[in-house]
Amino acid sequence: MTTTTVLHTKDRLSGIVQSVGRRPSDVPRRPWETLGVFLFFVVAYSWFGYWLVVDKHVVGFETLDRLNRALMVWHNDPAKLSAIGFDYPPLATLLITPLAILRGPVTSMAVVPVASAIFAAITMVAFNTMMRRALIAAPLRFGLLLALGANPLVLLYASTGTRHFVWIAFVITGLGALFAWYITADVRFVMLGGIAYSVAALSGYTSLTFFVLSAIMVGAILARLGADGTEVEGTVVGFAAPTVYVIALWTVFNLVLLLRPFAWITRSSDAAASGGLDQFSAVELLRGTGELVLYGAPIAIIVLPALLFSGIARSNPFALWLGVLLGAAILTPAMAVAFRLTDSPMLMRNALPILLIAMIGAVWLARSADEGSTIVAALVIVGLLLSIPWTLEAMKTYRYQNLEAPFAAAVTTGESQEGAETLNREKVGIVSEQAMAEYIDNNVSRPNSILTDNAQTYAVMMLTGHPEFFFDRIDKSDGPWKEAARNPAESVDYLLMSTSDNGDLLTKLYPDAAAGSDAQLQVVYRTPRYVLVSVPSGYRPVGTTLDQVQGTSS
Repeated sequence: MTTTTVLHTKDRLSGIVQSVGRRPSDVPRRPWETLGVFLFFVVAYSWFGYWLVVDKHVVGFETLDRLNRALMVWHNDPAKLSAIGFDYPPLATLLITPLAILRGPVTSMAVVPVASAIFAAITMVAFNTMMRRALIAAPLRFGLLLALGANPLVLLYASTGTRHFVWIAFVITGLGALFAWYITADVRFVMLGGIAYSVAALSGYTSLTFFVLSAIMVGAILARLGADGTEVEGTVVGFAAPTVYVIALWTVFNLVLLLRPFAWITRSSDAAASGGLDQFSAVELLRGTGELVLYGAPIAIIVLPALLFSGIARSNPFALWLGVLLGAAILTPAMAVAFRLTDSPMLMRNALPILLIAMIGAVWLARSADEGSTIVAALVIVGLLLSIPWTLEAMKTYRYQNLEAPFAAAVTTGESQEGAETLNREKVGIVSEQAMAEYIDNNVSRPNSILTDNAQTYAVMMLTGHPEFFFDRIDKSDGPWKEAARNPAESVDYLLMSTSDNGDLLTKLYPDAAAGSDAQLQVVYRTPRYVLVSVPSGYRPVGTTLDQVQGTSS
């Protein structure tokens, strides 16, 4: 006869180093303070962003592409969730689709700054909660938030609708949960951190680096605290499971729909144009990494060695692992270049996660300083304030960048940046797109009457607010679209093309029409960047076929 031994919960949990089944002591919840911090930064970044985007025309086209896809989700003919596509991590677009329910705020571009301000505000809430757990006094907390929030890199990427704060917000939230776990030993925070990382993973694939290191950190810290193998394994699996699941599911979607399971990596638009991938020697990569930290996140120069010293000399494992995470953030841009995973090497925006993880490290150092926490927090505020003019000045000349130079010019001169050039000679501004969109709004009303390559003309489509006017590559996939491009007279009344050969499939197929010299495809309206031509009844193109033309993804 077999005897079954029943273990009571108390006996089963004996020897467990974490708090399971009971709520340990923690800082009191302050929902009104949390809400106040969130609303303050949403309003501040949205207001500043409206001035920057709408008045000064400092806006990235990647943001307009995602908002155009969001419009298609609600207003295309028919509406299509598949408009989200595979070019961006899916949640980078899906999470902003509620902003496109109404057409007006999109066409006025009022929602452009909101698309990033919300996630930047979530980041600030996470920092405020971490500082409360670090027992930093309220005046110093708010001073740190304001000093960090006014950093030029934070301002630029929080106010112009870019997707970088989408994944960063959830990485910082995940690290904040692990911050709380280490202080309270409450295992629930590990699970909350795992959920945050799963959202980050489908918002920006760079977050996977920090996820892997965080999972190792959880296991290493538990082992150091004396947890047995079962507790270590169970906690790490619980932390990692949500992210592993969503990545596996996304890989299956890519396999089923594209027949390429890892297309989510190879087709990702995680890099913006920077003039192509230069050849870097090891010395150049080292120098580039140093410049990235020096100009974009100078406080990391002090925080990193302080974390490593505290972790090793003072047996502070969380400080040591924060140092590892900060080191990974510093080295990741150079590693991406070394392994040729990017066509945008050492961009200044890569300093943003370095700065924010350095901030977490500074908060932890303040907590570890005990009676000296006030002095540490005050010194961090001074360092952040001193870095504002330093970083702003570096933005004007830093070699690898997106809109940093136009941003700095707009802030320092107060002048519109329409027509200005970035350091890689890209034109800034949206007057061409606005003019073409206005003409289409006033003169076109029939659905699916304009054939266009949405991969190149998305800004015009978004500014019209009427994606249903266009027969694009998302509507019925590339196959039917190419058929219509071969014989447009049977399907549409107009062709909308880019005037330059920048990957637009219609421009490649009808170069004379794009140049305005096609006798049959007459120009209806033209701007410096786009041309709208009419397609006469019975028109039959001759010459190049689309099968010979290589273009960008839709």
